[in-house]
Amino acid sequence: MKLAVKTAVVGAVLASTAVLAAPGAASADPKDGAVTRCSEGKICLFDGHDNTGDVLQLDPVDIPNIGWAWNDRASSVWNRSGGQACIHTDDDFRGYKFSIPPGEKQELLFLYDNAVTGVEVGGCSI
Repeated sequence: MKLAVKTAVVGAVLASTAVLAAPGAASADPKDGAVTRCSEGKICLFDGHDNTGDVLQLDPVDIPNIGWAWNDRASSVWNRSGGQACIHTDDDFRGYKFSIPPGEKQELLFLYDNAVTGVEVGGCSI
């Protein structure tokens, strides 16, 4: 009976260790790593393509100018907010604009790559 209890305890400890280790193993994938770096409810700008590199997490509020440290730096965007996000290439919501639906990831190419200056929520203004 004592051997059965010890075996059960050892088995439970090993099983709990495997469960705790599983998320660490999964986060080795760069795409899974992006999830941990972009919190739910945020609009995230990445300075690398495919949500890689440094990340700037923004609350879903209008930002007419994201500041000099991130101006013209983003190469991909993940809109984890609940509403439309619109990126602008110039400050005060001017320049080229591109709408990103809630939950969507967007690679920034051509005119938009390394060109984001402002972020507008609720869609692109006219």
